[in-house]
Amino acid sequence: MARKKSATARRREGMMSGTPTRALVMPLALSPDQHAMYSRLADLYNRVWGSAVSWCDANHSVNAVAAQKALYYSLRARFPQLLAQFVCNALRDAAGAVRSWNSNHPKRRWSLKASRRKPTIRFDLRTMGLRGNLLTLSSMHGLKRQRFLLPSIPAWFDERYPERRLQTVTLVLDPTNPTARLTLTFRIPKTEPVEGRVLGVDLGMHALYKDSEGGEYRYPQVQRVRRRYAYDRRTLQEKGTRSAHRRLKAIGRREERFIRDVDHRAAKRLADTPGIGVMAFEDLTRIRRLARKGTRTGRRRRNMLNQWPFSQLQEFAAYKAAAKGIQVVMVDPAYTSQRCNRCGYVDKGNRDRARFDCLRCGHSDDADHNAALNIRDRAIQSLGQTQGQGAVNHP
Repeated sequence: MARKKSATARRREGMMSGTPTRALVMPLALSPDQHAMYSRLADLYNRVWGSAVSWCDANHSVNAVAAQKALYYSLRARFPQLLAQFVCNALRDAAGAVRSWNSNHPKRRWSLKASRRKPTIRFDLRTMGLRGNLLTLSSMHGLKRQRFLLPSIPAWFDERYPERRLQTVTLVLDPTNPTARLTLTFRIPKTEPVEGRVLGVDLGMHALYKDSEGGEYRYPQVQRVRRRYAYDRRTLQEKGTRSAHRRLKAIGRREERFIRDVDHRAAKRLADTPGIGVMAFEDLTRIRRLARKGTRTGRRRRNMLNQWPFSQLQEFAAYKAAAKGIQVVMVDPAYTSQRCNRCGYVDKGNRDRARFDCLRCGHSDDADHNAALNIRDRAIQSLGQTQGQGAVNHP
């Protein structure tokens, strides 16, 4: 009997095979009157969003259609100042937020708080328009649309995505200044799939990744930087002052940007591997649990596994590969580190930290490279190919 896939695994598969989108973030200057009006609109929008979240939690459902049937008319009566489309957008936004929360917090499912602090409004094609650099956004019921002149789209974005189509716009207001942040989400056409080899990628222990063809991204400098951040956090936590807490938040945001940059560079290097048509990763949904169970994993290594966002690296690699027509597949990670790629013998003693020495056939290899070869073979098997084939024909 096949094992049921987790919500996170289904979300990742959807991300790998769904319609590709790209987001562009821009600043937006508002007049004091516009800021006051959109702040009021965001407050009403968030209240509708909170009601929908409460319904999803209580009914254990993330079906946006069911939520709209149950709540639409009552919410329209409670908030007559809101346009009908804003109510629909908030319902869909809430269902997606609960779905994401359940995927990221499997032990605390259906417990998302029905309130959010950020004044946020989501616009779709019925509530906004974009012609050139002129953006129009709907406002409160009975008021005209507001017009804004946006900065020019970056030249690199125009060159890379000439056939993009605007899908949604998310407005996040600054509660203290008359400014806002716009996130423009574009839908882009799918790239035609290419034919090529299958590349297995192993993430984790001694390198950020190591692939089946010998490529790797080592990160000793990254580890040094993260140890410095950990030391700074520990020192500030011991102080416990208000300024120390402010500094902790700043350090956290800086470290997050640093990790994001490292993941982008590593994903770009993977997607630029010549001659590949398929990229295979392990489904690391349970990586946290596996890291805690490891008896031979030291405390520092467990912390590295628990804190590094492997899913972010996989998502970055997925969309960069999709732009080149490379298919991304997820395989079962069971025993990929303990199985000998040459003879197939599985034993925990085969692996000794960074080395792999098969106890049956004596095959020796780098442990992560051996795991990447096993990931590649499982991907070939899942695609219905034989191990001897070098190229994969996409349907």
